[in-house]
This record gives sequence, structure tokens and C-alpha cells, in this order.
Amino acid sequence: MAAPDPQADALADARAMVARQLAERAADSGASLSELQALHERLRLIDAGLAARPPASKPRRIPPALLPALLIAALLSLADTVPIRSVPFSLELRAQSATLRFDNAGELEAQPVDAELRIEGQTLIESPAPALTDSVAAAGPDPLVLRAPQLTLRRLAYPAGATLVIAAGRQVQLGVDAPIGPLVAEIEFAGTATWRLGSGEASPSRDFSHAESLQASAGATAPGQRPPPLDLWLGRGVSRSYQWNGLRPTAVQFVARRISNAATPMLASSLEWAQLVLPATGAQVTLGAGDRLDLAGLTLERFEMTVGDSVGLKLAGTARVLATRTGDFERSLKPSLLEFLARNHAVGLFWSAGLLLWGAIAWIRKQFAAD
Repeated sequence: MAAPDPQADALADARAMVARQLAERAADSGASLSELQALHERLRLIDAGLAARPPASKPRRIPPALLPALLIAALLSLADTVPIRSVPFSLELRAQSATLRFDNAGELEAQPVDAELRIEGQTLIESPAPALTDSVAAAGPDPLVLRAPQLTLRRLAYPAGATLVIAAGRQVQLGVDAPIGPLVAEIEFAGTATWRLGSGEASPSRDFSHAESLQASAGATAPGQRPPPLDLWLGRGVSRSYQWNGLRPTAVQFVARRISNAATPMLASSLEWAQLVLPATGAQVTLGAGDRLDLAGLTLERFEMTVGDSVGLKLAGTARVLATRTGDFERSLKPSLLEFLARNHAVGLFWSAGLLLWGAIAWIRKQFAAD
């Protein structure tokens, strides 16, 4: 829209007034010729003044030929800032601990345990072995340490919404927490066994020639309450490691609690090393000790976990959240839509065909316009 011109508006108003006076006086039979000539001359001068003024500036219009280029530039800028919704990835790492969150109920498969198993947080222990159940009933919910030459964790079952913490070390720790119960651990043992409750002394050894079972569960002690976490420590020989495959967590974090100089717990990264590959862009990201890595919105096709001196994970699938974190600063590792399109040759072929078709249509229209 052109800016207003006060002088041009004043001349236009003056011309309208003189033209009206000339019309009125020309219709009056008593008007003199000299008066009419003066009004006519004044009207001519005003018209000359209007004609001599520079034309009002018009807003510059974008040439039609530039519109497609501007549209493409806008689309590219938008695509460079928008991450793709879900990104395929493969990941291999080592960490001191890992935290897995599950949206669906599930269980850890059976594992033989080296010599000793400790359970803490249970609200109920059941076993066909009377001596063991009598001891547990007398001691209450104290931690239970069970030793036997043949010892197997048959399963560790968790409900939907559970969080599982796995920590490596001389004893492998499994900690399960969930908003609802029950959390269930089933153990099988045989041979000469002993057990200890809380800080008390170990029980006399008993020989179980046939395998006995034990079930420890943690449930809510009152309606509406959250059950206590159920923790297990699995004995581990020098060269022994535990393996679990096929789990389907929806989120994974690598966070460990540390004790600072002020004796207050603080969160730190438990990651030792990680190699992340993004097939969508061909990018590879290497993370070192202390780096933070968060994965969420997971749909996994591969899950392999080995726990010994470290927690080793091999994952493959897709993720909606894939980020590193330093303090409160989070950096997404997901590629932008532009990066994905740049690597996707099928999409590039589609865009090339579209541009070729657009050029052909423009040439045909130009030929018809020339005729």
C-alpha cells in the first residue's frame, strides 16, 4: 500500500473546488467572461501541477518466477528444524548400571546363581520347606540370604509400569519398583543349604536332596498403597556373567547414585562407552564415560544384555526420544527431517521428478502465451 501524499491531496481538493466554482459560474448568465477564463486558467494550472508530481510509489511485487524458489527455501528451513518423529537406531554400550522402564507386564528368564542370593523388600515368603518358612515367619520382612550349591532364579516377574534397575559388580543387583503389585521372585535350590535373616546368624545347614522352591513377593500392605521395591543380589564368580535377552523396555537410562563430599546422594552417568548408529542418515555417535544418554518411546527388535563387571547392552529398533544430557541441557540425537530427506534417495527421486514436471508445465504455458 502506497504512503499518503499530503500535497497531492491538497491539489486534488483545490481542483474539485475550482471545478465546482467554474460549473456554477458558467451556468450563471451574469458571470463575466474574464471570471470564467480565470477559473478555467486556475483549473488548468492545478492539472499541470498534479501531472508534474512524481507518481506514487507502488509496493514492490515479488516476481512470479521467484515464488517457487521462496517456497522451497521456506520448506527447507522448516524441515531443518523439525526432527523426524521416530528414528531407527542400533546401539552397543557398556555401563555400570541401567534403568529399564516397561509399559507391559513381563519377567526375566531363568538364570543359575553362583552360590548365594539375597532378597530384600519382600512382604511375603512362601516355600514348601517348613524349616525355612518357620524361620521367615519368626523374623518378619528382614532381608534373606540363601546359600546353596545349586541355586537358580527361576523368574522375576513385574507388572505393567514397572522399573527395573540392573547394577553390575561382585554381586549383580536387580531392583524392581512398580506402582502396583505384586512383584514376584521365584527361586529353586538344592543340596546343602543355609540361610540368614537380617543381621542374625546363619541357620544350621540342611541337606535338600530334592530341589525345593521359594517365592518372595512384594505387595501393598494397605489398599491404595504402592508396594515396596523388591531387590535381589545374585552371587557371581570371577568370570561369571548373567544374560537376559528379548526384554522389551520402552525407555532406558544410565544413571547411578553417587555420594558427594556433603554426604548427599547425587545423580551421575553410569555410562562407560557407547556406539550409536543411525541408519536413516548414516551417522555414528560415540559416547564416553560420564556422558548421559536417554532413550524413550522405544520399539525394540533386538535386546541383548550381559551383566558381569559391567552391564553390556545391544539394542536395535526405533526411538521417539534419543538424547544426550549435560546438566539441564539436552541435545537430541535424532536427525532433522531435512537430513532424513537428504539421505533418502527415493524421496530425492520424487522431488526431482516433481521439479522436472513443474518445469515442463511452465515451458508449455510459456509457449501458449507466446501464440
